[in-house]
Amino acid sequence: MSMSKRVKSHETLSDRDRALFAGLADGTLSGRRLARAQKHLRSVPDGAAQIERQRRVARALRGGPVAPPSLNAVPAVRPRMPRFRGHAPLLAILAAAAASAGLVVAVLPRDGPPAPADAAELAQLEPERPPPATSGALLRADVQGVVFPDWSERGWHEVGARSDRLGDRPTRTVYYEHMGHRIAYTIVSGPALAPPSGARRVRRDGIDVALYRDPRHGGHDVAVFERGGHTCVLAGHVLHTSTLVELATWSADGAVRF
Repeated sequence: MSMSKRVKSHETLSDRDRALFAGLADGTLSGRRLARAQKHLRSVPDGAAQIERQRRVARALRGGPVAPPSLNAVPAVRPRMPRFRGHAPLLAILAAAAASAGLVVAVLPRDGPPAPADAAELAQLEPERPPPATSGALLRADVQGVVFPDWSERGWHEVGARSDRLGDRPTRTVYYEHMGHRIAYTIVSGPALAPPSGARRVRRDGIDVALYRDPRHGGHDVAVFERGGHTCVLAGHVLHTSTLVELATWSADGAVRF
């Protein structure tokens, strides 16, 4: 290969490239800028690794510790391209890069026991495996008996999943997408966590939902509620917060147990 055709390295990236990758990392791009950044990412072989570095740095700057792979590590991803139903090209690139590098991410609480905000942070990570299979109104995935819902009849389709630990609490997250919007549904094992202070409380069908907006990550919305004595957290970008309430309290005529 000639010198003129060598690919860009991290050192030769332009300021514009770095700005695009930063936008991909923090989720602030949309529309044409997002499509352009995703296309450009494919022309840089180590672009996915740079995106992950950007995200790790951003999490560290926000005060959320990023543990090395030896701490609370979840099982490594097999080095193959996951086939996520309905995934975007960027998702596939990032997942493949993480898999080939044996990347393992562990998320720890800042101090003391975990908080719902720690679970909401998982929405910024990428799925590490395909979504669970469906079984009626439920998915074949649960945390200590609390089963994830299948929202396909609501227009939300599961696109991937991952497992992490918040301190000594195993968690499981399923990612859903609808018309370009993505929501992460995280169930935290163990006793219910204290609800977030300052959140707006909504009660529907006998279920209490705490709502707040996280100004980080481009301002995603978060809903916190309980099912089976465990804390559940929905986090992502939606047009109306009422969508999170509707999804959180959807019972599928009793199939989804609270």
